[in-house]
Amino acid sequence: MKMGFAQKNITPDFPVPLAGFYQEIRISQGVHDKLYVRALYFERSEKGPVVILQLDLLNLDRICLNRIYQKTKIDKNRLLIFATHNHSGFGGIFDTEHGINHDLIPFLGEKNPSLIDLVIAKSIEAIEEASRNCVETTIRINRGNVKGLANNRRKPSIPCDNSLFTIEFHRVDKKKILLYNLCCHPTVLNGENLLLSADFPGIVAEKLEGISGGYDMVVFINGSAGDMSTRYTRRENSFTECERFAKIVIDALKGAGNGDLLPLEKIELRYHSFPLIMAKNPGAKEAREYLQKAIQNLTVLKNKNASSADIRRAATLVEGAQISLLKSSSQTPDSKPVETGILHINNVVIVCSPFELFSSLALNLKKQKKIEWFCYANEMAGYLADCDSWDSLDYEALSGDFARGEGERYMELISGLI
Repeated sequence: MKMGFAQKNITPDFPVPLAGFYQEIRISQGVHDKLYVRALYFERSEKGPVVILQLDLLNLDRICLNRIYQKTKIDKNRLLIFATHNHSGFGGIFDTEHGINHDLIPFLGEKNPSLIDLVIAKSIEAIEEASRNCVETTIRINRGNVKGLANNRRKPSIPCDNSLFTIEFHRVDKKKILLYNLCCHPTVLNGENLLLSADFPGIVAEKLEGISGGYDMVVFINGSAGDMSTRYTRRENSFTECERFAKIVIDALKGAGNGDLLPLEKIELRYHSFPLIMAKNPGAKEAREYLQKAIQNLTVLKNKNASSADIRRAATLVEGAQISLLKSSSQTPDSKPVETGILHINNVVIVCSPFELFSSLALNLKKQKKIEWFCYANEMAGYLADCDSWDSLDYEALSGDFARGEGERYMELISGLI
């Protein structure tokens, strides 16, 4: 089987809204490290290609997805598009003209047609370039663990997924591509940062690409990171700390083993759609009361000089309550269809989920079925929280669209597909 690759710079050269934190609109004041779209193109002769795109962005919605589908010659059922869920990339690429997204402009950035055009144009360029340089390829699959990078951001004691999954693609022209997958919000940098950056995954790519690193392209695909971040492992919110976390990842990659080189024999992608039950929005009175309690709790912690991690968790509870209040005035359908991809690479099964999925949900199925999870796929469907998060009225549960227990049911549905 043949594989092609390409990456294109999507870093704007003008001030842009930054996406990822629910606060006063942030406008970029420069660039720390570049943002990219990366393409892997798998040529399968009569079956048609399978294409993986990865973008150093928060997520995508239908505005960009539909444009990519329209402009590429690839059947959308053979195309996977992943955002790294980076919170220091640009916004302005979302539909903020309709519904609750209009109230989330501080989080998503106001819709900017020039930024949407940039993402579309560079994505298509990457796909087309990758399609032109396909050569025969072998692969090496490795697994390991990442210690000290992330833990459960709600309660550090909760078991979470610290595993590492990698595929090295070795082309006959001696070019080498690394795809790695782990679970962690790329949020070493916080809302005070005003420089465009891909956070620690950007530093990893920067250090591993080129002559010194040995790879021609490095692709990061996030896993079930909905409840995982560096909240309790980072020492500060800085680029120096991004460097430290990048070293943790690079050391883990080097220690992940050295599996055999194998022929790239199989790439299959199938999408499955099933409806999940939507959460009932709270009443306005209930939502206001919870927001007031969340604000009071945050104020108490600040007055007590609590740890920065505890204050940040309390702040996210306020953000969740604010979003819950916004949603209290909107009507929702009883259910919503969710599309999930099942990707086979040789004998490896990878579930490609649109959710910001809880590791506490995905980990058991990952162990039982010996599968991998690629999340933030295509049009991100938001948080999918577990019952414990709902019972604790956590930010992730309050800001998600799906009802209590649907996370557990989603696992059952996925299990039935494998």
